[in-house]
Amino acid sequence: MLRSDAPECWWRCVTIGGLLSSQNLIPRYPLRIGLFAPYDLARAGGVGNQVRAQARALRQLGHDVRVYGPASTSLGGGETAITGAVTVTFGGTESGIGLDPRGAFRVARLFAAREFDIVHVHEPLVPVLPWFVVRGARAPVVATFHVHRETGHRWYAMARPWLRALLDRVDCRIAVSEPARRTVAQYFPGAYEVVPNGIDVGAFRASRPPAASLSSGRLHVVYVGRLEPRKGVDHLIRAMARVQRALPDANLVIVGDGPEQRRLIDVARALAVRVQFTGRVHDADLPGYVQAADVVCSPAIGGESFGVVLLEAMACEKPIVASRIEGYETLVGPAACGVLVPPGDDEALSQALLKLLQDRPLRQTLGARGLHAARQHDWSSIARVLEGIYCRVVAARRRDRLAPHTLEH
Repeated sequence: MLRSDAPECWWRCVTIGGLLSSQNLIPRYPLRIGLFAPYDLARAGGVGNQVRAQARALRQLGHDVRVYGPASTSLGGGETAITGAVTVTFGGTESGIGLDPRGAFRVARLFAAREFDIVHVHEPLVPVLPWFVVRGARAPVVATFHVHRETGHRWYAMARPWLRALLDRVDCRIAVSEPARRTVAQYFPGAYEVVPNGIDVGAFRASRPPAASLSSGRLHVVYVGRLEPRKGVDHLIRAMARVQRALPDANLVIVGDGPEQRRLIDVARALAVRVQFTGRVHDADLPGYVQAADVVCSPAIGGESFGVVLLEAMACEKPIVASRIEGYETLVGPAACGVLVPPGDDEALSQALLKLLQDRPLRQTLGARGLHAARQHDWSSIARVLEGIYCRVVAARRRDRLAPHTLEH
């Protein structure tokens, strides 16, 4: 008998395709879900943050969720390091990935010891730990693709013959945005579902004390993210040199760290730009910085598939100035919650910042629009979508297994 408090997707997975003909096709509830991260879980990163948030949201729906991946140090409860992490650079981004071949044996032991209803692998084509997971999984595999490359993906092109066989083992392919879908689909055609990244809107809506380093008497332009070349922070600093000449009270706050930090400090000093480099801040403190912003700016020059930082700004009702790149345009454009400028154009960036800093009613209007759009990306909604996908693929796998038996009778 089905639980009366089971979510809507539970009832859908029973009725779609005539599944009521066999109770053996109904997925158990709660689901036992294994989430596998491709990058070092012990260091800050957008994909890792999404994996953890996904786990929390699915647990709130009552599911048994465990998180696995490579890690350079010990992890907290509910997370398990399968291998260590080696630092590499993909598309201008420094990441820690699991390259230890012993991971294959550890994954095999995990699947032998623990039964999952769903194995969800993020970035399944990142070497090599996700490969072991996809190849060794006994449960249906759901895979999420995050990466977007405007000029093509060199790794996908080189390894396509072997990776195609790996993807054949995936039951459902997900992309976090249409640009991310196009990036992978041009090398590996097939059916992909677009399920966007999520955000805990409530966490960013909750009132936080302003960061102590942010003066209440200034206008604050805030950047949040890694400090690496593709993020375009040097263009923001040069734009702020123009902004501060027109608005002496404007202040730039750069939240995050990375290999570019030393060079960016030198650029700001050479241009006499007033800027605060906070370094990496704890996740619990991040909303305070975003809430204290008058404008949130993301000047990336490419390689962005979605822009969770922009979503966080939208949740805080903050207007956005960002580069007109595909990953940002698909989020900010339909919401009409900010100003998009050509990537790498310091002059256009400064003009957009001045326009918003000098027009408080416009900032409020754009912020309100952003909040409306952000609510549609709350993890409470995204988790329900994922839950529906899980139920569907589990039922499909069981239907396929029962098909020969059914034909015999």
